Amino acid sequence: YTDRGKSRDRGKWIYRWAPQRNMAEIGVYGGVWFPSRHLELYASQANMPGVGLQLLRVVAPEVGARAGYYPSRFIGVELEGGVMPTRTLGTDGRATAWTVRGHIVAQLGLWSITPFLLVGTGVLGMSSPAVPMGLGADQDVAIHFGGGAKFYINRWIQLRLDVRDVVSNRVGVGDGLTSSPEVLLGLSITLGRKKEREADKARPGAGDKDGDGVLDRDDFC
Repeated sequence: YTDRGKSRDRGKWIYRWAPQRNMAEIGVYGGVWFPSRHLELYASQANMPGVGLQLLRVVAPEVGARAGYYPSRFIGVELEGGVMPTRTLGTDGRATAWTVRGHIVAQLGLWSITPFLLVGTGVLGMSSPAVPMGLGADQDVAIHFGGGAKFYINRWIQLRLDVRDVVSNRVGVGDGLTSSPEVLLGLSITLGRKKEREADKARPGAGDKDGDGVLDRDDFC
């Protein structure tokens, strides 16, 4: 009997729950949003530019839900929706920002700890009482990008950290863009993961060629 050489011990946690093809993820998230002081999210009036604009509190909580599908262990798509309740600094009026967005995720799906990058677009909106107490209602197209890491605890549970920048219109027509960063922590349920034996059968050369009940990856004979 000869050892085939060093190979990954798939029984170790760091390899055991690595992403697989055709997995889905459904979860919730919470975190903090740092709205820019130059956000153009207010009900402006054409004959009175700038009227109704107010600054928001520096930090706002953020909660939401997401769903994703990964046809490959290295790439997938996700949809998200969230709300960021905050208040204005000038009048202490209610101001609830919201977002609906989608993105492409590129991940290094080799381990149970999976780093990733993402980029996407969507709508960033504001729901607030009318001027002058609030900001009124407004929506802007926004893009977002960032990265983070997923932590697959077991077959079903995943923890996740995202650090992103949300880029949207700056106050003033044609005055460019502004950034509103966010930091998110998520909890997801993973679906579609194959059982270990099914996954091995689907992987070429990873079965039990000699029929002794020991998988080839563990069989030294």
